[in-house]
Amino acid sequence: MRHQCDACGEACSMSTDGPTDLKDALPKGWRPRRIDGRVYVLCGVCGNLRQFTGGLSPYLQDRLSLPQHVQVEFPEYEDFPDHWLSSRAKDR
Repeated sequence: MRHQCDACGEACSMSTDGPTDLKDALPKGWRPRRIDGRVYVLCGVCGNLRQFTGGLSPYLQDRLSLPQHVQVEFPEYEDFPDHWLSSRAKDR
């Protein structure tokens, strides 16, 4: 299965042996990030914490077409609630 970064469009391949959560199938460095109530899957560059230092970076703001002031949540990678990832399919 292939997936693309929601910001830059970089693609990654994921393979699973059965049902699994998206967070467990993503390559190292890729992160689901919740921004303004929506979950975005971002590559290692776009999802890096540097893009969120001092607020959302102008790059991500532009690429994701977000307003200037947004709410960003920063749970640890393993602590993403399952409903964040299951609701992602509804966004598409």
